[in-house]
Amino acid sequence: MQRLFFRSAVLLLFALLYGLQGYTQCLSDSAVVNKVNGIHGNSGLSNHKKLSLLQALHQKYLKCHPVRGFGYAQMAHRMGDLYGKTDDLVKAIFFTKEAVQVNTSGRKNTDPSFLANSYFNLGIFYKRLNLLKESQDYFDRCIASGSQFPDKYFIVFMAFEQKSYAWYQTGDYQKSIEIANEGIYLAGEVGNLDAKAPLLAQKAQAAAELSLFSEAESSITTAIAMLEQSGNDPVHLATSYSVYADLLGKKGNPKSAISYYQKAYDLNATNENFEQCARDLLDMGSVYADELKEYDKALECYNRGFKLAREAEDQYQMAALYSNMGVVYGYQKNYSKALSYYQKALITLPLGFKDISLNRNLNSNMLKLVSNDYFVTTMIANKANALLQRYRQSGDKTDLKLSLATYELADEALDMMRWKQHAEESKLVWRKKTRDLYEECIEVCFALKDVEKAYYFFEKSRAALLNDRLSETLAENQLSKKDRQKEKQLRINAFILGQKLLAAPQEATEYSRLKADWRAAQDQWERYIRKLEQQYPAYYQHKFDRKVFPHSSLRARLKKEQQVLVEYFTGADCIYTLVLSGSQQKLLKIRYPDYEKDTRELLNLCSNRSLLNQNYSRYALLANKLYRRLFKPLGVERGRVILSPDEQFIPFEALLTDAGNRESFLAKQYAFSYVHAMRTVMKKHQSYPTETSFLGVAPLQYGGGLSALTGSDHSLERIASGFKQALLLKGADASREAFLQQATRHQLLQIYAHADADSLAKEPVLYLADGTVKLSVIQQLKFTNTELVVLSACNTGVGRNASGEGIFSMARGFMIAGVPASVTNLWQIDDQVTYRITESFYKCLQEGMTKDVALNKAKLALLDDEDGLHVMPYFWAATIVIGDTDAIEYEAGFSLFLWITAGGILMLAGALLLKNKKS
Repeated sequence: MQRLFFRSAVLLLFALLYGLQGYTQCLSDSAVVNKVNGIHGNSGLSNHKKLSLLQALHQKYLKCHPVRGFGYAQMAHRMGDLYGKTDDLVKAIFFTKEAVQVNTSGRKNTDPSFLANSYFNLGIFYKRLNLLKESQDYFDRCIASGSQFPDKYFIVFMAFEQKSYAWYQTGDYQKSIEIANEGIYLAGEVGNLDAKAPLLAQKAQAAAELSLFSEAESSITTAIAMLEQSGNDPVHLATSYSVYADLLGKKGNPKSAISYYQKAYDLNATNENFEQCARDLLDMGSVYADELKEYDKALECYNRGFKLAREAEDQYQMAALYSNMGVVYGYQKNYSKALSYYQKALITLPLGFKDISLNRNLNSNMLKLVSNDYFVTTMIANKANALLQRYRQSGDKTDLKLSLATYELADEALDMMRWKQHAEESKLVWRKKTRDLYEECIEVCFALKDVEKAYYFFEKSRAALLNDRLSETLAENQLSKKDRQKEKQLRINAFILGQKLLAAPQEATEYSRLKADWRAAQDQWERYIRKLEQQYPAYYQHKFDRKVFPHSSLRARLKKEQQVLVEYFTGADCIYTLVLSGSQQKLLKIRYPDYEKDTRELLNLCSNRSLLNQNYSRYALLANKLYRRLFKPLGVERGRVILSPDEQFIPFEALLTDAGNRESFLAKQYAFSYVHAMRTVMKKHQSYPTETSFLGVAPLQYGGGLSALTGSDHSLERIASGFKQALLLKGADASREAFLQQATRHQLLQIYAHADADSLAKEPVLYLADGTVKLSVIQQLKFTNTELVVLSACNTGVGRNASGEGIFSMARGFMIAGVPASVTNLWQIDDQVTYRITESFYKCLQEGMTKDVALNKAKLALLDDEDGLHVMPYFWAATIVIGDTDAIEYEAGFSLFLWITAGGILMLAGALLLKNKKS
């Protein structure tokens, strides 16, 4: 026992002495900072060596300091920075957030000013992961925290520049200008001209894309003058020269553009920035090729640039230069040589694709590894287009079929881009770029007479272009925070492993392991995504679902419902028209140079009662011309027609079959309905038991100079009498709060209210008794019970009409929120006429008619007035049905209409009985 006690005492003494010795070797936070700065500033050490030294220091700090202070924060920040430089973004984010956690703790032994540095780095890391939302959030935090400390202003201006450029990259050029202006203002306030110049250059770059050439030139010339005068920022000066060159090219001054690209090149060469020199030569060659048509000089620039890119081992830049060489040969109509360079470009990409045969393309796994999605998609589309052009030269249908297969790959690449990106890549500006791709896809289908594949591309164009920022916000709001975080983390893991796989040589021993790890991570992410389809269908459909409703199933549905589908796609010089029904299918190419001008004039006439009355003859000529060009060639038999319009939206029921017959409206032969895309209509709508069948909303009075909708309350009462259960919100009861509480609880929703959804670039709003409801708010509701919303309001349908997008409207807001069908107005019409059409529509629905037929009957009833006061399309053509047209099953009450009808029958029966008795 004594021996045991003695041994324990010795061990305890040894432990105390050893611990004391370790304690005396512990560094203070100030000493840690000095060591960190020494390691960080040692240019003789590699990043991996620096990281190794910091890892050892990190372990020692954790043993000595139970409470982490500013020394730990700076050490963790530098470790995060180095992990970022060695492409381990998961650890980069982890350690940088460790630094943030310390400096936001509020303890005395911290350095809140250093938060600006950490927030900035997090913004960069998330940007590299294509997580724009998170990236912008951290840049905002950098600006907010750094603005409190003058010694951090430099990093605040860097954050402004990064934010502005990120919006520029997504195509939101106006937002890019706004952010740049905020930074420019702050730079002026604190007198920092060095920070002001780069922001002016970024503003100029965005303004040039919006064709704001005067503003762009003023900004960029000021930036260049500042940078030339200071002489201490050659990187931004070279960039400014490039921005000015691009502006000069857009203004139609290609020779001056060349001179400024040359200035940028010379400055970058002086500073041995050869990677940027390759980009300058790429841009310079594009001016020679696209504007000056000096193809030899263009090829000379590309070849010089290729050598520099190869020395820099920039494979994407090398591929871009090869691709541009292909464009030059395409301009020269040497499509075979162009195709050889496009194939070289694909082979050069760091994706492991090595097949020189033109009939071979990247596979799906390769697309998943692409880091510059839009660039690769464009490259694939270029190859497809060259095959199409070579077919036109030779007539060889092998090229045409290969072109179609390559366009299908480009379409898959667009889907892949959507899967990987969590940014606003669906901005309208970006969408315009996809139109060219889908137009070429449809053109190939037309040449092949492949109607089924054309239907696929019509629908894919609409599916890709219908998404926007508001619907993305709605979709993401459907996810729980836990699932959102898990999906994001799985995506990050797959992305990082993919980047490591691309960086590893294929002959390396670890390549097979990395490939297996990446595939496992990719599969895990994709399995989780498919799990989300069941749990969060709205999110899945917006973000990941790119399926098209099957062609055969659609035709079977059309046959059953005795409907015809007509889809239009407006190309550069023609209108592609698709006609599908149970018995026929066709694809037409309509030449109509005046299409846009004529449709706008027709809408302008129809929506203005006085103008239409004065110019009815002109209207008749236009309505008949549009009929003859757009509808008559289709050979559609009388009946029900679903229309999916493209750029220009017009009420087809107002077209005239005979210019000499002022009442030969198509409405007398066809019941029209409209869709944004068939995929939205064919989704199964899930119905649940409702609290009441009908909700009516009529605020009556409005502020802000809006006129009262007198009589709307009485119209609601007449409609409600046809339902067993109904709730009416009239007058002051039609408040914003009441609307939001009740809107989703009912099978049918009738709204008599003003709305603002005009052609201006602003969010549509619905006016209620005490305020407004924005489109984005409506989209965040869950209309699981509602089958139809009737928007008997002013300007609820038109909205912003963006290319390929269909109608960006209040009606579409309800559709995105889950309402399968809506009746809406394209322009403001007479209130009393609105009440008549709406009431008649509900009566027809009660008789079991489909929605399109019910609305058509209501319009014809107005046209058949004996006095003929409402013949002009202004009165009745504005009201259209969008979406699902199925008849509605509901439990109706014994309406006033039915009481009167029943009473009339009883009175007639009584009279006949009395007459018989007298006889």
